[in-house]
Amino acid sequence: MMMTIIDMLTLTMMTVIIVKRAICFSRGADHMRLTGEQAKQNRQLILETASRMFKLHGMEDVSVADIMKQSGFTHGGFYNHFNSKEELAAEAVACAFENSAQRLSEKFASAGSPQKGFEKVIAEYLSPAYRDSSTGGCPAAALPADAARNGKEVQTAFAGGIESYLDIFAAGMDGNKQEARQQAVALLSSLVGSLMLSRAVKKSNPKLSDELLSSVRKQLCK
Repeated sequence: MMMTIIDMLTLTMMTVIIVKRAICFSRGADHMRLTGEQAKQNRQLILETASRMFKLHGMEDVSVADIMKQSGFTHGGFYNHFNSKEELAAEAVACAFENSAQRLSEKFASAGSPQKGFEKVIAEYLSPAYRDSSTGGCPAAALPADAARNGKEVQTAFAGGIESYLDIFAAGMDGNKQEARQQAVALLSSLVGSLMLSRAVKKSNPKLSDELLSSVRKQLCK
C-alpha cells in the first residue's frame, strides 16, 4: 500500500522528534558529567571566598548571602554544597590553615637552613606589609576571636591548624621533641600575639603599631 503524503509527513516529523530527543539526551548526559566536575570547583571557590572574607571581616559580619554573591552564585545554591554556615566556617578555617601551612613549609624549604627559614618567616610576618595585607594574612592571627565564639567544629579546625604550624616550627628547632615543641609554641605565640596587637592599635596609634612589630622582630631574630 502506497503511503499518502500525510503519512509521509507524519513519519518525517516523528523521525525528527526522535533524533532531537536523542541529541538532548546525549547533551544531558554530558551536562551531568560536567556538573559533577563543576560542583567540586564551585564548592572550592565558595570555601576560598569564605576563608578570605572571614579573615578580613570576621565570621559574624559575613553572611552566607555575602559569600555566595562574592563567589558569583545565588544564595539558594549554598545548600547544594553545605548543610549550614557552621559547616562552611569549619571547612573554611581548615582550608585557610592548609593553604597557609603549605606556604610556610615552602618558605622553610627554599631558605636553605632552618635558621634562615625562621629569619625569613619572622621578618615577613612581623612587617607592616603583612599586617596590612588585603587578604587577611595568617588565619591564626585573623580568626582566634571567631574560633572562640563558635562551636566545636570551628574550634577543632582552628586547633588543627595551630598544630600544623607547631609541627612545621618544631621540625626546625634544636633539642629533643619536648623542647622543640615548647620553642615552637613560644615562637608562634609571639608572632601571632604581636601581629594581633599591632593591628588592634594601627588606626589610633600607628607608631605603637610599628613598634610592636619591630621590637618583637628584633628579639626573635637575636
